Amino acid sequence: MIELIPDIGDTIDERLIRRRNCEFELFRNIEKNIEFSFIQQGFSTIDAFLETAKKILQRRKARSGRSLELHLREIFLEEKLKEGLNFSYQPETENGKKPDFVFPCENAYKNIHFLSKQLRMLAVKTTCKDRWRQILNEADRIPVKHLFTLQEGVSVNQFQEMCESNVRLVVPKPLINKYPLEIQGYLQTLESFVGDVRLLSN
Repeated sequence: MIELIPDIGDTIDERLIRRRNCEFELFRNIEKNIEFSFIQQGFSTIDAFLETAKKILQRRKARSGRSLELHLREIFLEEKLKEGLNFSYQPETENGKKPDFVFPCENAYKNIHFLSKQLRMLAVKTTCKDRWRQILNEADRIPVKHLFTLQEGVSVNQFQEMCESNVRLVVPKPLINKYPLEIQGYLQTLESFVGDVRLLSN
């Protein structure tokens, strides 16, 4: 995927969107080659049809979430953030919790002498809906949780709920205009977030 869409010209936000779109097209072609002939054979019962549909949907969701995490990890590396020094991917925090990313790193998070105000957490969800609440207890030392999503818009009421729970949305710049006008100015782009976390280790 990186070879198909290299780190040339695009902003961080544009690069992520283009890579995700390219990957999804590849995945759909592979999925069609694997599943279509089986589907064409038909189903003897509704339950058999539903079981197959459920399997395909679950695989899509699992692939989508994991793939987004890995795309972000690759972009952090391309932006010269060093894993284990400037960020940690799936570190362990309290009670075995594993947020998607901690900045500057897991060791800093676990160092009681490292100031909490210098720590950041980034959760990753392709869509947030009601699932955003799952991130609230993933890193007790970090009061404000950043949540990266590809969801194209949330309601003003849901956004207010997030703000009241100290969740800040990080959204690729090309998707910001999908959000209500009154909250667009409160969204953070991925490029802006990367710029902020660069400063944590300095």
